[in-house]
Amino acid sequence: MPKLALQIRAQLSGVKELRPSTDDAQLVTTVKCTSCQEEHAKPVSFNVTDEVEVQGGRGVANFVMHCGFCKNQGSAKFDTPTSKVPLWQSYTGPDYARLTTLEFRGLEPVGFQADQMTWRCAGEESGTKFDDIALEDGEWTDYDEKTNNETSIMEVESKWVRA
Repeated sequence: MPKLALQIRAQLSGVKELRPSTDDAQLVTTVKCTSCQEEHAKPVSFNVTDEVEVQGGRGVANFVMHCGFCKNQGSAKFDTPTSKVPLWQSYTGPDYARLTTLEFRGLEPVGFQADQMTWRCAGEESGTKFDDIALEDGEWTDYDEKTNNETSIMEVESKWVRA
């Protein structure tokens, strides 16, 4: 089954190490059924601590749903983190970089709602921690008092690629 990596790209100014605010952050994505190609009407959300039995004794996944059109079951499961490859990678820019990897069965991700998650990052020069960042309209701005500089995250983009 295909493993897909969620990659992000953003314009960072005065900050580094952009990542979800917690390891058990809710991933919010739009999915479609690989059987009938029907896109689910609403984004779905799940996290690494969610555990749902996959029908037919095929183990456990972090997210399971049945297509509203063809009734086929689809699932998604985060890759098991290791010491070399953590669950969430930090983004430092400017090119696309892997944020996390998931295995999809019967589903294909077609979008990612970065503005539905909370994020954290650090000041590029000062190391100042910025926690619980909300990307309103895909953007965030603040001020780093240690360096007397503006900080921002702009133009957040994402894509799913084969891992």
